[in-house]
Amino acid sequence: MSWTEEVLAELRAARYAPLAWVRLLRRSFIRAAEVRRQRRREHRQTLLLALAGLAAWAAVALAGRPWLALAGAAWWALVALIVDWHLGMLDEQRRLGVANVLTIARAGTVPALLVLPPLALATVLVPAGVLDGLDGPVARARGETTRLGRWLDGSVDGLVLGAAAIGAARAGLLPDWAVALVLARHGLQWLVVAAAYLVRARPPALDALVSGKLPGLVLFAGLALAALHVSGAAALVAAGALGGLGAFALTLVRSRRVAAVS
Repeated sequence: MSWTEEVLAELRAARYAPLAWVRLLRRSFIRAAEVRRQRRREHRQTLLLALAGLAAWAAVALAGRPWLALAGAAWWALVALIVDWHLGMLDEQRRLGVANVLTIARAGTVPALLVLPPLALATVLVPAGVLDGLDGPVARARGETTRLGRWLDGSVDGLVLGAAAIGAARAGLLPDWAVALVLARHGLQWLVVAAAYLVRARPPALDALVSGKLPGLVLFAGLALAALHVSGAAALVAAGALGGLGAFALTLVRSRRVAAVS
């Protein structure tokens, strides 16, 4: 049994009492500190990445957007802390890796996507989408595929697309119902997976996974076109979001069948 499965099993045995959550967090912090001591190189790489991001947001402040820079710096610091907390998910890798750096860079765009005007929104969103297409092939080509990379990639996808949808709605480029579909596509998935993880005390099996890559591409295309004021973009956004929800629903059905067989 892995460390994570062990502490989740203890949490379930304690019926998720408040004190059990406190013990889980305490053990998690202690373990993260131990991992940082064992992975000093990766820890230093994370700190350097954090400093580089803070420098970039400082440049945004100097460009006349101090409040955006403050929010962006706080968000970037949080992202760096979360990555540093999960260095153990690098598995056998002894470096943070180019692919993970690309994924983390995408995460840094979230505050800007929420507030940028249309053209600037497209200017940030399109490179973020390109990085999304690159991080997986780069990880495989460089032998950097890890649990951390898989977890970051899926999480950052949802954050970037959700932030872009909200930013587009703020600019009057998308209707609220389309934004709700985008947020539901990822929020529902996160909620169900987290609940299953806690209840079963083990990570969800990947055997039954139905890929949502194609719907994700459609959703991204719709958001990019919306930022460029292209008519009909909302329909693409809706199709991508509903396709993603459909893929997730099929995954749940297949998971039940796999569980029944095993």
